[in-house]
Amino acid sequence: MCQSNLLKRLFTFLLLPLSLFSAQNQSEVDFNVTLDYSRFSIEGGIYLDVYLMIPQSIFTFVKAENGLEAQVVFQTALIQDDIVPYDPDRWTRTYRAPDRQSISALTWVPDISKFYVEPGDYTLQVTIVDVHSKKQQTMRRPISLELFPPGEITISDITLASQVIKAKAENEFTRYGYDVVPNAQRTFTSGAPMMYYFFEAYGLSGTGDYGVHTQILSLNGDIVQDFPSSTKKMPGTSVVEWGGLNTAGLGSGIYKLAIEISEGVTNRSITQKRTFYILRESSGKQDDVEEKDDYAGLSASQVDDIYKVVSVIMDKKEKRLYEKSDDVGRRKVLNTFWERRDPDPETPVNEFKVEFYQRVQMANRDFGSEKDGGWSTDRGRVLIKYGPPNNIDTQQSSLDQKPWITWEYYDIEGGVYFIFVDRTGYGSFQLVTSNARDEVQDSDWERFLD
Repeated sequence: MCQSNLLKRLFTFLLLPLSLFSAQNQSEVDFNVTLDYSRFSIEGGIYLDVYLMIPQSIFTFVKAENGLEAQVVFQTALIQDDIVPYDPDRWTRTYRAPDRQSISALTWVPDISKFYVEPGDYTLQVTIVDVHSKKQQTMRRPISLELFPPGEITISDITLASQVIKAKAENEFTRYGYDVVPNAQRTFTSGAPMMYYFFEAYGLSGTGDYGVHTQILSLNGDIVQDFPSSTKKMPGTSVVEWGGLNTAGLGSGIYKLAIEISEGVTNRSITQKRTFYILRESSGKQDDVEEKDDYAGLSASQVDDIYKVVSVIMDKKEKRLYEKSDDVGRRKVLNTFWERRDPDPETPVNEFKVEFYQRVQMANRDFGSEKDGGWSTDRGRVLIKYGPPNNIDTQQSSLDQKPWITWEYYDIEGGVYFIFVDRTGYGSFQLVTSNARDEVQDSDWERFLD
């Protein structure tokens, strides 16, 4: 994969995202690819890792020499002020299966792209092309890249990984002699409970010892698990850390991994956090009480954190019942909520719950910020409740009006729409009107464009 060299030159390309792939005839789809990234410090700039998690089975497989194969082209680019200032990163992957029956059993696979860039505000654009079907997906996400301040203790983004092992041979996932295989979904299940992490810390004094303290927090910051601190000899003014935690004791929900780095000599410290998701599947055994209570052992505030997100799709009766119940009753309301909506109780997986948390993750990925989870935004709520729209129409801002977006759903209530307006001018789109039942309806919504 190609990498930009910020120290030598600054490339400038016209912004032609579709023509970069010569894909004028390709239709836009959602391949359900997950996007994540981490920012690290380099001299004079930022090192950006872009992570993808890719469902192989969703692509088009055709006959090949030893079975079937799908070919997929990926391209990542950073856009700034309608130009692409650094070389886009482009590569091709081939996914293989021995026969048609084996395609559905193919696992999700990680992928990675890397950039060395100067600080600034960018739009990260990822384009994915299924060669055989001529379909493509384009994902865009705003990214703010700031220099890590010299002389201060700082921590890079925490990369959550499905595996950190000693590298046998260097590859695209190798960092400091270890393969850090990213989990772009940041989701952990009963079948894969180990959560690995990787990060770098900068601005240390370089003398004495430093401490590492890890905690798992609930959505509102309560301590769920507190791990013993470790003390290590300072190797220099920067350190690289990795480790692993077993998430088997956590119930389904949204959590934060918090890691603190502290210095014994200067008494300075800094904490970095990263959101992750736990998805527990039901055992399918109706007489297994412990398995049915997915929230046993959680504090009342932790259960309330889960309710805040789940309430997005609860009906009014369920919300009232939860609010009037005691701690035991609230756990029962949540468990009953999932059981009632399980489309196939005979299977060990509650497909409805899986889809729900996938939508929550999409909302956090696409609409979240450093301060607010994407699920709590208007677009996040609509996405979680109704799913991805069939069509999105974006109207850019002008001197006369603010930007606004229309989401259309063709198969809900005979066809519904939602209109969101960026009323503040900072990318926070608010729902101003819709024709869906139980949603805000305002015939004079265009006044928000002024």
